[in-house]
Amino acid sequence: RLTKSAHFLPIRKDYSVSRLAEIFQQDIVPLHGTPSAIVSDRDQRFASRFWKGPEMIEVTNAKVAVAKEKLKEARTRQKSCADKHRRSLEF
Repeated sequence: RLTKSAHFLPIRKDYSVSRLAEIFQQDIVPLHGTPSAIVSDRDQRFASRFWKGPEMIEVTNAKVAVAKEKLKEARTRQKSCADKHRRSLEF
């Protein structure tokens, strides 16, 4: 019976903290979800600073998705307007 597990991710020593947070967000969070509590021997201030990075990535990704959707809607509106004003030509 397995009670503990480990995830090994290929990373390099020179990765920045933001890159590590991104890797964590992509590989671990989809499997287990975002942790609801952090058990740490460190101060709560450390934990809040640590989780600010992944939250920022998630918020930024959501904003980018909204912006892409709005651009897609605007492109569709412009195309339909241009199609109305276009005349039929035969060659």
